[in-house]
Amino acid sequence: MVMITAERRRHVRVKPTPELPARVVLGDGPVRESLDVVDVSLGGFALSSPALRSTQAGARLALTLALGTGREHAIDVVARWAKAEVVGVELVEPAQEVTESLRRYVAELLERGGAS
Repeated sequence: MVMITAERRRHVRVKPTPELPARVVLGDGPVRESLDVVDVSLGGFALSSPALRSTQAGARLALTLALGTGREHAIDVVARWAKAEVVGVELVEPAQEVTESLRRYVAELLERGGAS
């Protein structure tokens, strides 16, 4: 018997790889915290770090994103869920350049078999 479940997510998730890393940094200036990227989609990310421990759903964060060998992008996100040190964030009005970079990144990882 095959069980069909409803997928709540709007976008497919992919896991970064060592060959195509995703880097997200919290803060700017001298105090910056690298966050572990659990997965990536066109609409957001799951991030992990002790620095996120006190983040609650609804919190807005200013981050820096770099995909693969691409350049860094300043992005704004809102936390949609939080559990211990893992937070799911949604992009807030991403620039077209960010959206295109994400589209290329996700497509490349899907081509390599990286869907989660």
